Amino acid sequence: MKYRIILGLSAILFFTGCYNREYISRLDEVEALLQNKPDSALTILKQFKREGSQAEQAKYALLYSAALDKNHIKITDDSLIQKAWSYYAHRPKNLRNQCRTLYYWGRIKLRAGDKPGALRLFLKIEEKLKNTNEPYYAGLLYGQIGEVYYEQMNYSRAYHYFHEARNNFRQSDHVREETESTLDMAAAAFHSKDIEKAIRLYSAALDLADEQKNDHLAKASLTNLASLYVVSGKRQIPHDLLQRIELSARQDTLYGYHTLVDVNLLKNRIDSARHYLKLAEANTTDIRDMADLQYTAYRIEAQSKNFEKATENIHRYIYLTDSLTRSNMQFSAGMVEREYFQEQSAFAEYRMKNRTTLEIISISIIILLLGISYYIIRQRLRLQRERTDHYLLLVEEANSEYKTLTERMEGQRDTENHLKGLIASRFDIIDKLGKTYYERENTSSQQAAMFQEVKQIITDFSENNEMLQELELIVNTCHDNAMQKLRTDFPAMKEADIRLLCYVFVGFSPQVISLFIKDTVANVYARKSRLKSRIKSAETTNKDLFLSLFG
Repeated sequence: MKYRIILGLSAILFFTGCYNREYISRLDEVEALLQNKPDSALTILKQFKREGSQAEQAKYALLYSAALDKNHIKITDDSLIQKAWSYYAHRPKNLRNQCRTLYYWGRIKLRAGDKPGALRLFLKIEEKLKNTNEPYYAGLLYGQIGEVYYEQMNYSRAYHYFHEARNNFRQSDHVREETESTLDMAAAAFHSKDIEKAIRLYSAALDLADEQKNDHLAKASLTNLASLYVVSGKRQIPHDLLQRIELSARQDTLYGYHTLVDVNLLKNRIDSARHYLKLAEANTTDIRDMADLQYTAYRIEAQSKNFEKATENIHRYIYLTDSLTRSNMQFSAGMVEREYFQEQSAFAEYRMKNRTTLEIISISIIILLLGISYYIIRQRLRLQRERTDHYLLLVEEANSEYKTLTERMEGQRDTENHLKGLIASRFDIIDKLGKTYYERENTSSQQAAMFQEVKQIITDFSENNEMLQELELIVNTCHDNAMQKLRTDFPAMKEADIRLLCYVFVGFSPQVISLFIKDTVANVYARKSRLKSRIKSAETTNKDLFLSLFG
């Protein structure tokens, strides 16, 4: 008998476990279908029984609410979504489902006409989404907030949120939603009187719709483009675009008739425009559509030069838009947003007060733990002393290394001075040979060999460009790039004057320089004096360096 009872219980547990796994699997299947096949997801959900664990019931409630929303079934009862929130509200780690639940709850409140309540929920989601990376749901959220501001006729704020929605949909590669957000941005731009931007955005939306082959979104873009070209009154609509708009217009809907009115206005067919306007007026009951049609009627009468009738239509348009403005003033999205953040600030202040109490308790606990901490502090002090001694040793080693480096740099400086002396001595020899050549020219033939050798050296210095480049390199090395700075400060100076100054900076005497440049000593003195005066009168940063090299 016992074995039969145990066997029966095992069978019950086994089949219950199998049923739970199958139930969860079906819910996951529904969640996968929600994005692209919401009608199939809703059909499957209707076959489910509302049972299971609390988590399963919460997920069922969330998915069922989402399926109703995506199938455009307008419900105003939020009891089901509240069941989901009662579960997810206490699970901060499941932030994704928290945000989804608040989103669909906000959608239900919008349908029920509770705009302030919906906006509060959307603002709460926005705050939570800052800690997640969910661009698709962020796009849905910003689109909803934008719609609230759009309905309130706050078009600048609406445009901002529609723009944020488009960026997030683009980041998540949801092209259809990106196209819809672009259409919303264009509508906000149009109502903000930025016609050029609205035309660009509707054109961009049309291109996106064509890429997806989405006729519905393409027709929405074409319809609004027709209205924009009518309102602008200045821009000439392309013929191909006008023809496509006319072909896309359906004649059995309000927007189809309105589009045909715009097309006939653009083609200057006033009678046809009036005909379709009457059909559109017969199919509208919404006050916004009535206002748009009155403005269109004004355009028709103004274009046909019937200014009395046009004035009557524009007065009706003003009356209708004025009533819209008064109804929207009853609800201020900005006030709700400000109140929400004020509540958040008050809550933060309340948390600070509670934190004070917690801090007092914490201080008491710290005082009790001081006795235990005393031993730990003593150990740390000992370790700190050892560490300090180690650091002092490292400092001494660093000072020693610094002293060695200083001595090495002084040795390097001595070597550099020695090198400069060697370079100077090399050109002293050449200077002496030049003087000998200068003093013993036209002497006896016993000096002919030395004369020829000295002459060759001097010829190399006067005619060999490589020798001149070497001289400039030596001057730059020994005298702080003097030749390079000379060419920079005096770009118009003649090459012959630069050559003369190079000889002077190296330290050659005027007699030797006269041999190098094949000129008289008097002329060398004169040119040298002229160049010195030129440098002295110039306003350059390196003037003192040049003058110091004249000797």
